[in-house]
Amino acid sequence: MSEPPQSPIPAGKQVVLILVGLIGSGKSTFAQALQEHFPEIRRCNQDDLGDRRAVEHQARLSLQNGSSVCIDRTNFDASQRAHWIRIAREFSGTLVWVLVFDTPKDICASRLQTRTGHPTIASPQDGLEILDRFSSLYRPPSAAEGYDRILYLQPSEQEMVYSPSSLTAILQRVRDASPPVGLPASPPPSTRGSPYLRGASFRWNRGRGRGGRNVNYTGHGGASNSPAQDINSWRTSPGHRTFEAESTSRDAASAPDIRLVGASHLSASTATEGPSNA
Repeated sequence: MSEPPQSPIPAGKQVVLILVGLIGSGKSTFAQALQEHFPEIRRCNQDDLGDRRAVEHQARLSLQNGSSVCIDRTNFDASQRAHWIRIAREFSGTLVWVLVFDTPKDICASRLQTRTGHPTIASPQDGLEILDRFSSLYRPPSAAEGYDRILYLQPSEQEMVYSPSSLTAILQRVRDASPPVGLPASPPPSTRGSPYLRGASFRWNRGRGRGGRNVNYTGHGGASNSPAQDINSWRTSPGHRTFEAESTSRDAASAPDIRLVGASHLSASTATEGPSNA
């Protein structure tokens, strides 16, 4: 009987591992293998849990129970990543590692065209539309965000099937990386809105006249007539697809509504200021 693989987490430590990358970049393949081979590292995935608050609850509960956690979401900008950095700081001595899946958009698109069985993305076309929009909103991590280590993982370093030894090697590279260089910073005091999307609501109509499909996206804190749902969750309804961030009724009164008819791509500059997983 073979011995269980040695944990890649430093002895006596807990880690919040924040995965970062576009949909189709390889995050969930890695995270699923990590939890399978190292159950002491709990995968926290929004597609499975439903919304960001549920992910936050599972992350806190896992840390309270002595486990490390892997945050399997797009985590596309500093505002999104700050949620997990703040939770880590609630548990003294917990390390924050960031693993960026540095996968070019064209490779992500190729993967999405052949991917089936995703829990929340109904078709490859849906995935490609989401990829188009989010590629312009993505902001890479900066040293000032407050994490302890960061590693960029290239497509050539990713695997279709990860072994315990390959997972350990990747996390050892994260552990041994140099500390980020930059002004030390705590997470932003408020993360209700992405700095690029705060207070804005966006709507895309694909096609003209009757029969066109509506794609709604409500930015962080934006107005929505649908139940609150984080932008990293791609849950759909027949004929009307809604992608939105956490919102509350008090946000709805003040958020402007910006409609882009016939648009399939949104640049960050369109928003008033500066949404999974794969």
